[in-house]
Amino acid sequence: MFMKRFRASLLALCAFAVMAPAAFASDGTQVVVTGGALSITNPAAANFPGVTLNGAAQSPTAALATFSVTDATGSGDGWHVTAQADQFTGVSHNLAAGSLSMSQPTVAANGTSSPDPTVASGPYTIDNGAVEIASADVDEGMGTYDFGATTLTLSVPASAYADTYASTVTISVVTAP
Repeated sequence: MFMKRFRASLLALCAFAVMAPAAFASDGTQVVVTGGALSITNPAAANFPGVTLNGAAQSPTAALATFSVTDATGSGDGWHVTAQADQFTGVSHNLAAGSLSMSQPTVAANGTSSPDPTVASGPYTIDNGAVEIASADVDEGMGTYDFGATTLTLSVPASAYADTYASTVTISVVTAP
């Protein structure tokens, strides 16, 4: 009798083992991840305070607001941030090229674990052409990064002409390892 119960139990166990895989059937699943864009927010540049000529060189300052770079491309190609400004031009005179400098910004990751970009040592003279201020190497800088506010410093020589001078500051990001 014991042998019959054992065989019946063994047969039930074998039947369950054969049925068990069907009870745990699975099907594959997938996801398509589509890359977005490489973008930068536009930082506002404050106006410099007025300067009253006094016979000495002066260095007024103005704030350049925070900005963010987002690499949502999903490519891992890396990128560079550049800063540049036009020469300060007036109605009838110009300030010399090389008169505008920008302090070094800080950078902080905003919700990403990708390695942070490298920020070049500042200050940077930005009215002599584009200057690279930060870069993310290949497979770095993916996600969003917030750059801190910086200070713009303008060198106004003692020999400057009384005039109203203007410039445009441009901060850009381009794909490049």
